[in-house]
Amino acid sequence: MRKKVGNCLAMTFALGLVACGSFPTTHPNPAKNNPATYKIDLKDCAQSYPETPDGVYLKRRISCMELKGWK
Repeated sequence: MRKKVGNCLAMTFALGLVACGSFPTTHPNPAKNNPATYKIDLKDCAQSYPETPDGVYLKRRISCMELKGWK
């Protein structure tokens, strides 16, 4: 049982690193490609997809940002 928990935590940590590595940071529209708009969109996605212990929220936040046009 203890080994399963350790493996699960390791997998969650690895998923988090991969997800954070591909987080969108630029917008093709020059009018929206600024820190203020980025923070607003990121905050909206964070509110839409709150943190969960399994780490799935990271992938959903990335998808949310991509839907808003961030790459």
